[in-house]
Amino acid sequence: MTDPSLSQPDAFAFEGALAFTAGFADTATFVGADRVFCAHMTGNLVVFASEAARQSGPEEWLKLATFPVFVAAVVGTTSLTRASDGPVESTAIRRVLAVVALLFAASALLGAVPGSTSPGAARIGIVALLVLAMGIQNALHRLRPGLGAPTTVMTGNLTQWLTWLVTAHTADEKEKRRGLGLIILLFVTGCMLGALGVSRFGFASLGLPTMVALFARSRVRDARASS
Repeated sequence: MTDPSLSQPDAFAFEGALAFTAGFADTATFVGADRVFCAHMTGNLVVFASEAARQSGPEEWLKLATFPVFVAAVVGTTSLTRASDGPVESTAIRRVLAVVALLFAASALLGAVPGSTSPGAARIGIVALLVLAMGIQNALHRLRPGLGAPTTVMTGNLTQWLTWLVTAHTADEKEKRRGLGLIILLFVTGCMLGALGVSRFGFASLGLPTMVALFARSRVRDARASS
């Protein structure tokens, strides 16, 4: 069922936009920050363990350092947005997405610093900002499941889409399958453009997902405006 803050067309646009930003951000840090994932904490743990086993340098500890930042983002978002007597309100969702866009914008500005894809303070700052953004985005879907499928990790979404490929028979089931397929496609598109953008323009290319995050925010109805 579509979240009441979103019409059906807006729900597809909202989820697709957030999937794009997640794919872009995750690939941007993987390519530009020596294989660090900003949304996929499991991947960071795997890469850190493999590099630590080969006695790599201290730069590899950046992957482990993403965990407390991610935890802070999830806990902070949960504490600040969830009402004591109900779910997150649509006005809070809009505020949260404004923060996500602001974090992307700050990352893009840091990305304009020469050498931001090389080891150093600028790169660490960019990774921290993007981990915060993706931690917030992860928390948002958990706090308000009606917003749709998770947009940061595609393993579960791909499994569900393949299951529906076999089992979907009704018009509603096929519509859900198409929507989930769009999320996966836009995540992959974000990954490709993230890799291309960072390779050619550095982290300044994060200006693109900044605008996409603002677009996602615009799809959510403001409860105060509609009341």
